[in-house]
Amino acid sequence: MRKFCFLSVFLLIFFIYSATGFAFTPNKPEYQLLLSLVVGYANNKDMNNWAKEAEDYINWLYSGGRLESNLSKANIPVGFDIDFRYFFDDIGLGLQIGYHLTKAEGSPQLSGNFPAPFSRYGTFKVTDTEELIVVPVVATLYYRIDLESENSFVLLGGGIGYYFGTYNSCWTESFNGITINEYKLDGFKQSKIGFHALVEYDYVFGSGLTLFGGIKYRYVQFDELKKGGRTVQNVDGGKLKAGLTGVAAYIGLGYSF
Repeated sequence: MRKFCFLSVFLLIFFIYSATGFAFTPNKPEYQLLLSLVVGYANNKDMNNWAKEAEDYINWLYSGGRLESNLSKANIPVGFDIDFRYFFDDIGLGLQIGYHLTKAEGSPQLSGNFPAPFSRYGTFKVTDTEELIVVPVVATLYYRIDLESENSFVLLGGGIGYYFGTYNSCWTESFNGITINEYKLDGFKQSKIGFHALVEYDYVFGSGLTLFGGIKYRYVQFDELKKGGRTVQNVDGGKLKAGLTGVAAYIGLGYSF
């Protein structure tokens, strides 16, 4: 993951400094190479239910149900995308690859006078983490709308992609911040076709440096995450459903030439 980020930044810097000799009208670039950060909303209730179920069990097991909820939900996926785009007149084609993550956690913290292991001598914490990692490879068709400023334009786009999903579940027990037990069920995978639509604003400086931001809607749903012959189930025993379906906002920078 770190190597991928460093390589992405290096490629952006390389293109920025190597392509400064190109002359073009800022709002009419032929090529774009861009890096964006993405924050979205997706209602992954099956992941949330597993984290809540684990939290309730932890609470009952170690404290007799006396702890308050400490649940974080898998509704805010975050990640980054790298885009390469080619325009012929006001129509463009783009190819994008990225990395996105969302997770739900149930983590009651036991300390003070609770009759849990070690609680009289420090802090005993149990955390259940349900995690979904998504790597998208998508294609987008763009329509460019020029604005009055020669440095800016709006893009309308839509497309289709292939999304590679990996689901991991981890139960961790720690004492005073040190892990003492860890149980993992990870590497459940599924690949699915997804769809998206977007609207974006780009501002291109005379040097080609580009700042941009936009909003997109994504439909990406996994419903049969498998490892070997096992499929991830929801708390009711059916197949767990999770993904990136929902609205996302993104901002970034890159180079247009």
